[in-house]
Amino acid sequence: MKKIIPWAILIFLVCLVFYPQPSRLADTTIPNMNPHVLNKEISLQLPATTQIAEHWLEDRQQLHYSAYLNDEPLGLRGYIQLWQIDDLEYYLQKSKEMSTFDFYTFSLDATHIGDFKGILNSWGASFGQAAKLSGKEYWLYTPNQKVLRIAFLTNDTSFNEEQLKVMGTILSSLSWLGEPTNAETLIEITGEHP
Repeated sequence: MKKIIPWAILIFLVCLVFYPQPSRLADTTIPNMNPHVLNKEISLQLPATTQIAEHWLEDRQQLHYSAYLNDEPLGLRGYIQLWQIDDLEYYLQKSKEMSTFDFYTFSLDATHIGDFKGILNSWGASFGQAAKLSGKEYWLYTPNQKVLRIAFLTNDTSFNEEQLKVMGTILSSLSWLGEPTNAETLIEITGEHP
């Protein structure tokens, strides 16, 4: 019996140490999301607090469409863009070489989001003496031979759990509606998500 008690205490302590702790991710909640249709071809859900600024493009050689996203309460901003790029990986490497950012991390990895395949460009960089930025850019091939860029940016060395959860929700809501029927680009708010 005396040999069993120390073993029981040891097993109990090991269980306490390795017992799964509740994740902080479980404590984060996804904000209210609203459905949006961008450029009449991209459908996705964005947080209700996200502001969208569409940029009208005159010269459509490589960049065909651009919308800037800013969500101050989440500390998250980014872009949704449509590009015409022949060699995406080469383009991303050249962009890094020409950038004024001082990258301390940079990776290009194959990714798959729903029906889209493409490249995930994850990076961290310094800009100037004090500014730190982190980015996750999803470069996804569309059915019409364009490349959809969904870029998330934050003013920190990494994304926090709430930001990552919201980014995952946005990406999981992504769907391709097809080419717009005319040259006009438009953002339509299709309703509110309960």
